[in-house]
Amino acid sequence: MDYSGLVTAVKNGDQLTTSRLCSEAAIILKRYLRKKCGADPADADDAIQRMFEYIITKILADEIENPNGLLSYMLKTCRHNYIKMAREKNRQDIENLVNQPFHEPVQIWELVNEENQEILRYCTEKLREGYKEFINYFFSFPNASTEDVADHFDISINNAWTRKHRVINKLNKCVETQL
Repeated sequence: MDYSGLVTAVKNGDQLTTSRLCSEAAIILKRYLRKKCGADPADADDAIQRMFEYIITKILADEIENPNGLLSYMLKTCRHNYIKMAREKNRQDIENLVNQPFHEPVQIWELVNEENQEILRYCTEKLREGYKEFINYFFSFPNASTEDVADHFDISINNAWTRKHRVINKLNKCVETQL
């Protein structure tokens, strides 16, 4: 189609003709952007709007040299606007991803840990009293050395090491039967 009349309408201030020709062109331009560029309707409308703002400014500044090639010029300008918008959107999406704090998906591990803690509590309660006190000391002081345990319970280091491993073995067996 020949849109050279758009140049004349804009220069003469004929808003009715300008509006009609812009509406006709917008339909063609939107179809073009959707089909050739894969633009969604909103992005196509934005690219077309920017194109009209640019073209009308060019027409008013008398910078359109070939009014007969206006449709081709509008198509290229729309495509350029759409690509520019898409790149800007991708850049913003990437910046948002980079700026977002990363969190490990811990929900499943929290559930597993919660279940394991329940099993461990159950198994700890099944221990005889001396072993309960011994393992509760380790829960309260996880970084305690064997020497610290021996001092606390007033036993030898070998005895502390042996009790610790016996309690751990009993708990492991109980946990295995509960899983």
